[in-house]
Amino acid sequence: MLSLSLAPLVGACGEGGDGGVGPGGTGTETGGTETGGTQIDTATFEAFPCASEGVAELAPAEAWEYISLRRAADDAGGAGGEEVASSGVPCATATDVEACEQAVQEASATNGFQLGECTEICDRFMLVLNRGDEVSVLSSVDAVKAWLAPVDTPSEAVMVAKMDGYSVSCDALDRGGFKEVSGGYEVLGTRYTSLCAPVERALFRLNVSAEGEVEELESQVISSESGVCIGRRPAGLAEERGRGSSRLGAYFAEVAQLEAASVHAFAVLREELSLHGAPQALLDQVDAAREDEVRHARIMKRVATRFGGVVRDPVVAPRAPRSLEEVAIENAAEGCVRETYGALVGMHQARFAQDRVVRGVMRQVARDEAAHASLAWAVDAWVRSRLSPEALARVEAARQQALAEVADEARAGYAEDLCAVAGMPGAEVGQRMAQAFAQAMPALAA
Repeated sequence: MLSLSLAPLVGACGEGGDGGVGPGGTGTETGGTETGGTQIDTATFEAFPCASEGVAELAPAEAWEYISLRRAADDAGGAGGEEVASSGVPCATATDVEACEQAVQEASATNGFQLGECTEICDRFMLVLNRGDEVSVLSSVDAVKAWLAPVDTPSEAVMVAKMDGYSVSCDALDRGGFKEVSGGYEVLGTRYTSLCAPVERALFRLNVSAEGEVEELESQVISSESGVCIGRRPAGLAEERGRGSSRLGAYFAEVAQLEAASVHAFAVLREELSLHGAPQALLDQVDAAREDEVRHARIMKRVATRFGGVVRDPVVAPRAPRSLEEVAIENAAEGCVRETYGALVGMHQARFAQDRVVRGVMRQVARDEAAHASLAWAVDAWVRSRLSPEALARVEAARQQALAEVADEARAGYAEDLCAVAGMPGAEVGQRMAQAFAQAMPALAA
């Protein structure tokens, strides 16, 4: 059986690495207690109106006739100067209008402040101010905060939160909002908290004081894309990242969603194999796999909820029945590679997860996924005899591409709590697992 051929890979790769503490190790047992953070209550907040995103509603202590938000020189060497938003008329009361207009036009800064989060090349901004003949440039966070103080409008509170590196979406309460509180405002903002394995985004409830100080009050993971090889992804699956009040909750929510998507994938595979004349024995195996995925989705939803995850139903766009080559290409990538490697990762979790519930669940899931991997290779063997050499080359190219993607995901590793509690392999162990898996591919195909 395929599960027996995969098991030695876990023994070879899982021990002595960074993948987590085994059942007899020193890690903390979470047992049956629920682990997770808070669910932020957004009901008392107002969505920040898109019409207020400019500078017109900024109300500094000193009045200015003209306020212009512009791009400053950026990290990629851009010259800056482009106006993003403005309020008022420049040089309206200047005694030397020509000199004033020239000063306003030539205003520049070599540093600038950030608005919203930044992951790579960052836009920097400056404020150009004018009243009478006076033209000033504000290009630092401290200068802008001092100019705004006290922070006493929603637009000012949102601007301060953005300067602190948070994104505040307009007209979208789940990604941005505000409410006035004693001593300032509370603001809802988001930002990435992890950029690889998982790619994770969190919603933050922030306190913005009248002095412009920002304090995180609570946070909630709202999306997490783990790169996990769980289940068979159907064609047309809409991207829907896991959500939850903790990283673990978001991770298991995504696992549950992928398991539910696999139910659809096997239903479609059964229909298409039947149309192409597959033997009844193969169709019966697909039916059994579909029933397994129904059970997996139900169990994983309970695990996700236990860790504070929020599970959503997968959305799969309907597709017309595909050619045998298209079926073979998807099976090579999703079944022979991702589902087979997912069974390997599941075995690692069953052995190394600190949480006993996760270990028990993954023991059953990994056994089933190994059977599904065997099914994928059986489908592969049946379709190969019915495809042209050119089509077979395209199928093999899809398989190699999927192997490369698995290697990339393994190289990134997983967050510490996912390795410890959920038993996911760390970067070092994951790379060895992916390498051993690629080397074992010819034997698995035999």
